[in-house]
Amino acid sequence: MTASPYETLRKAASGYMLSSVLVAAAELDCFTWIITQGNSVTAKAVSQGIRTDRRGTEVLLDALSATGFLLKKGSGPEALYAVPDDYLFLLDSRQPDSFVPLLRHMAGGHRTWSRLSWSLRDGKPQERQPSILGAEEDRISFIKGMNSVAAQLVGPTMASLKEAGLLTFEKPAPRLLDVGGASGTYARALLKAVPDASVTIFDLPVGIEQARKRFAGKEFAGRVDCVEGDFLQDALPAGYDFAWLSAIIHMLGREACVHLYRNIHQALTDGGILAIRDYFMHPDRTRPAEGALFAVNMFVNTPHGRVYTFEESKQDLEQAGFTDVRLAVPAPSMSAVVSARKG
Repeated sequence: MTASPYETLRKAASGYMLSSVLVAAAELDCFTWIITQGNSVTAKAVSQGIRTDRRGTEVLLDALSATGFLLKKGSGPEALYAVPDDYLFLLDSRQPDSFVPLLRHMAGGHRTWSRLSWSLRDGKPQERQPSILGAEEDRISFIKGMNSVAAQLVGPTMASLKEAGLLTFEKPAPRLLDVGGASGTYARALLKAVPDASVTIFDLPVGIEQARKRFAGKEFAGRVDCVEGDFLQDALPAGYDFAWLSAIIHMLGREACVHLYRNIHQALTDGGILAIRDYFMHPDRTRPAEGALFAVNMFVNTPHGRVYTFEESKQDLEQAGFTDVRLAVPAPSMSAVVSARKG
């Protein structure tokens, strides 16, 4: 039976409840604490372990149990809570591809989205409030959270790049540049996809720190170079055959996009390829729907960020000197890829 308009609105408007429960548990590392205690603990033990109010902890754990993100055995003060097997890896913050940092990043989204009316009135993001973990940990959560997303997308993305012919190089030992590559999830995948390539990750210090930790002593350490810098302020290193720009342009206004494209243009060799992964909207900007909602996310979080149509990006890339701009990988998600050539 099709839901009534009332029920559709009620369900859409109440989605914040479950999301708030999940992100609060992630910020307090509730799931990880339960796992480390043998994955079978009382509400009292949890409240003592994560230093939270006893009554509040119990209602939080019950809500998570009711929605399937915890399992509850028994009733009363001796009831035991556990993380289900399906979520053990994703909700353990100690795991390299844990979903917990992304939940913590989403908690920051809650705080900015809750001020949407004020942003609409003022035309700008409101003052950002740090989480209970602090501003520096919030930055780390963003880096790790993006890694969590990338870990799910990287396999299909590499396959789509190969199918589009973007990872085929005529010269041996091609040099690849991962612009804003953070902890190096895509850099690692590029090294696997192009066995004789080397990759340079260029990003801010907080991202490069995570990348260095990721590759230190590992199999690809000799083929990756980590360079600190601000791609909007600093010239990128030069001499690359391919540049990868993943989930970056939506944070920027068009003028900044053109500036970044010019920076990448000078970093590429003649004939070098730039591949951009992001949302690329239908001309009416309502499709894909998740892209239209993501545009709101950029409005409340950045001064000039937005999602772009292919036509806008083509204009900006050509203004920066690129040719042969095409929608190489069409997709109704942030997995769409636009490619452009230098020369």
